[in-house]
Amino acid sequence: MFDIGFWELFFLFLLSLFVLGPEKLPQVASFLGKQFGRVQRYFNSVKSQIDDEVDSTDIKSILKDQELSISELQQRIKEASDEPKSDKSK
Repeated sequence: MFDIGFWELFFLFLLSLFVLGPEKLPQVASFLGKQFGRVQRYFNSVKSQIDDEVDSTDIKSILKDQELSISELQQRIKEASDEPKSDKSK
């Protein structure tokens, strides 16, 4: 997700250890981990709500109707493009 390699992560750890100190580093890491978990759960909740709305039967029926209309139009276009070819052969 962030494309952070081992050395970048190691450097961030050393920097945070130097800035925060060994006493506060575990507390800050725990706090950040909890906040990250909260944000992740929130985004998963929003994603599942969006998926539920997309999967509703109303949307599926509208989509199916549109697909049928598109296939009918494609067939008409194909028939119309074939007509001039048959006229030229006469």
